[in-house]
Amino acid sequence: MKNIKKLDFYKRNDFWIRLSLSILFISIFIILFFYCGGTYYFIDTKTVDKFIGDQFQLHIIDVGQADSMLLIFPDDTTMLIDVGSEEEGERVASYVKRVLKHEKIDKLNYLLLSHQDADHIGGACAVLKEISVDTVFRPKVYAKIEVELGLNIEDYKVQESQIYSDVIKMAMEEGCQLIFSERGLTYNFGGCNLEFLSPGEDSYSNSNNYSAVVMATYQSKKILFMGDSEQMIERELINEYGDYLKADILKVAHHGSASSSSKEFINLVKPQYAIICARANADLPNASVLNNLSSVGCTTLSTALDGSFAFSIDGNEIEYSYIIPPSVDIALLISITVMILILTWEIRFTTKKYKPKKIELKEDLNE
Repeated sequence: MKNIKKLDFYKRNDFWIRLSLSILFISIFIILFFYCGGTYYFIDTKTVDKFIGDQFQLHIIDVGQADSMLLIFPDDTTMLIDVGSEEEGERVASYVKRVLKHEKIDKLNYLLLSHQDADHIGGACAVLKEISVDTVFRPKVYAKIEVELGLNIEDYKVQESQIYSDVIKMAMEEGCQLIFSERGLTYNFGGCNLEFLSPGEDSYSNSNNYSAVVMATYQSKKILFMGDSEQMIERELINEYGDYLKADILKVAHHGSASSSSKEFINLVKPQYAIICARANADLPNASVLNNLSSVGCTTLSTALDGSFAFSIDGNEIEYSYIIPPSVDIALLISITVMILILTWEIRFTTKKYKPKKIELKEDLNE
């Protein structure tokens, strides 16, 4: 009986050793999983996190054949330029919320709707619903809802699309200040100057030309946002601003369409970096536009090829980054941990085994 109890003790001891080692290995796995960025695989919307905390950030959000860009200025003022198409609204809202959360910012100060086309404003309702927005810059075009309410006091055209009416209606319901984009508006956010260069007229025959053209200047670097402005606007800008259009980063107009980005305009802007928002396997950007950009020696980044990416400006230096996946193969880490656990439960850890004593019967030689 004593030996049986001793054997039970070793079995129990063996179990607790296995359990303790299993907990140890699982704990190590959890630590490595989070340290190596394993949560990357469980997040629907990935963000460029490299520049979190930097004073000036520009995030280009991949929304296919559409536009959406997030600016964070040195004083933590935030501006979202365009919101993609309607089906991309939730994605844009999710991206923006994640970045703002990392930056400990709880709202968007400005939403700039460059012009009234659906691939630029379609996601606005989702963004306005999920994120607090103070001010909305909008094109010089009235929505149907404004006509119905008698708010069309300026001699501007009326956009008949339902999506534009829904966006303006929601902006009003959310208490956003509405400002018409126009040449001459200037702002300064923590040392970053923002200037509206276009539209200069109240009416255009082509909706693309209502686009807000904006120049952001921080330290010695300049970023030119062109919306979908076409070559007619480019000529106006050249005549009005000349060499002032020289910029380090150019958000290429109209997804790289040949209707924009003329050779004369690109030669004047002469960007170091060009941003093209386009869908993979689409007909855009046009080869002539890529040739114009290549001729000035700029680096072209495209959401079609690179997904979402971001820029940071610090100390007069421009840096860019993509979404960075984990540095360790999480699948391999899981496999190794599972294998170790299996081996842990296969190996015996007892150092002493119970062996029944042999009882030898000896004949009494005296009998």
